[in-house]
Amino acid sequence: MRVDVTVVPQELEQRDLGDLCVVVLDVLRASSTIVTAMANGCEEIIPTATVEEAVEIAHSYGKGEFLLGGERKGNKIEGFDLGNSPSEYTPERVKGKKVIFTTTNGTRLLKATKGASTVVIGSFLNLEAATEYALNLGKDVILACAGDGRRLALEDLACAGMMADYLVSRGDLSQSDGALAARLVYQAFRDDVGRALGTSEHGKFLINAGYAGDLELCSMLNVHTVVPCFSQGHIVRI
Repeated sequence: MRVDVTVVPQELEQRDLGDLCVVVLDVLRASSTIVTAMANGCEEIIPTATVEEAVEIAHSYGKGEFLLGGERKGNKIEGFDLGNSPSEYTPERVKGKKVIFTTTNGTRLLKATKGASTVVIGSFLNLEAATEYALNLGKDVILACAGDGRRLALEDLACAGMMADYLVSRGDLSQSDGALAARLVYQAFRDDVGRALGTSEHGKFLINAGYAGDLELCSMLNVHTVVPCFSQGHIVRI
């Protein structure tokens, strides 16, 4: 087995994913929100690349069967039910519901995983559960970071590094240079992973936009055991 880390979706688009397990990471905030929603009873999440696609899919469902969720420029999309904060996806709002979901970076990364045999959603919130699941598959693993646009995102890389560290310590895995680099980043923040979120560019953006509480929520470690899986355009619990 081998563990690799990619820092932006474009890296996945150039690769044959074949018989691989891809763990999708968008710590601030899409993957953390997806994990929270699934842990709180959401039936399924349908990710879309655009707002228009989300609205079009919504037309195929009856009133009360779905919620529209997501963000653009960090804020809830006008006319949508929910934004991209884990705090919004409470059991009272999402239990038993479908969520049609679109974000700036996270849903683009999900689309880039096309062709992978297994795609799971990871975050600090379900880190051990998602990593253990990937390890037990016995496949090569790619820890795929959403990044921020076409740039590296520190918070995603720190989470990937923690996962890579866990995989290497638990199994007989070789590692790419990307995985080694991510592990070194994680080592710099291992005593306070929240600091990685707070010092990152996107973390600072969210703080200035009034979402400081989301950084605390997204840095909580192993509070959920759910492992969401993305297959055939839908995210469901494994």
